[in-house]
Amino acid sequence: MVATGCAARDIAAAFEQPVQCIDNAIRRHGKVPVGTLEENLDVPLFKGDLKLPMDDFIITCDYHSPYYSVAWHNRSLQIAERFGIKKLIVIGDLVELGFAAYFYSDDKPSIEDEEGENKRLIQSMLIHFEQVYLVKGNHENRLGRNTNGIIKAQTLLKEWAGPEYGKRFVFSLYDKLTIGGEWLCVHPKSYSQKAGIASRQLCSKYLKNIINTHGHHVGRNFDPSGKFLAIDLGGMFDPDKFEYMNMKTTTHPIWNPGFGMLKNGYFYLFDSRTDWDFWLDKPEVVNSSIGSVC
Repeated sequence: MVATGCAARDIAAAFEQPVQCIDNAIRRHGKVPVGTLEENLDVPLFKGDLKLPMDDFIITCDYHSPYYSVAWHNRSLQIAERFGIKKLIVIGDLVELGFAAYFYSDDKPSIEDEEGENKRLIQSMLIHFEQVYLVKGNHENRLGRNTNGIIKAQTLLKEWAGPEYGKRFVFSLYDKLTIGGEWLCVHPKSYSQKAGIASRQLCSKYLKNIINTHGHHVGRNFDPSGKFLAIDLGGMFDPDKFEYMNMKTTTHPIWNPGFGMLKNGYFYLFDSRTDWDFWLDKPEVVNSSIGSVC
């Protein structure tokens, strides 16, 4: 492995051994030429993003709790129940953390205003799913950024998820998550006011099917090659609950709610034009809570 250019760090990872042990073994066997540099172990490598095996998932994003839509949340739970989905992926912005925002608001929430609803939502997820994966969105980044890292989002998430944090509730500091070798879920820093632009560009960059968030667009397209799906997932927000969206006038497009299901390797997109009678075969449950938000 050394002869092929592998560093001690890579060999240690492959054989699940301490890096220093591998480094010592390499040097004992004289495999390191004089003057050759070994990897500086004090410099981190950023390869810790979540990589999940292919499975069935409900995939959501952009709840912006406490400003999420109870109706859309309950729909995602009903779809999960109908199709036996036990795992949930949230691609960023689960929580708003508006109290940590820079912008002025006449109705800026306090942490007390948010924590009750955030805990209620997270506990609802843990009741209905065996596993919840959350990747970091720009809103989860707010608290650490605005306190210079003194207080971070995970500090509050640990409290709201309780003892399941790190077990059935997994929070990744990366803004992306890979499913199998074909799907990449992202909450990118890049943003376009035009639906489909960012997702198609990301397909071409990463050569995977992209499930894109952050822009609050909904759409399904192919990248320019025609090989990869470019999905804009929408979000689980309630547009009527946002002050800056309703009290300020901009040229930005309206927000479109939506979420997805990955089932047997196929992706299904649910949006405002979904025929819920068809999908649920239980029209009476679409707008009911049925204990979904506890």
